[in-house]
Amino acid sequence: MSVLPELIYATPHGGTIHKYQLSGGKRSFLRYLCCYLGTCKFCNNLEEATKYIEATGPA
Repeated sequence: MSVLPELIYATPHGGTIHKYQLSGGKRSFLRYLCCYLGTCKFCNNLEEATKYIEATGPA
């Protein structure tokens, strides 16, 4: 059974950052999925995800 993604941040304009635990081979990886208006990107850390959301959100 896989672990569900966890919402860790939501912007006032609808951007979100979810934390994902992904398995790959013999290891598991923690990744962050950031989305805004249907555009999503996996990031390696929370800082990278936050920068992406700030750059794609409204000015």
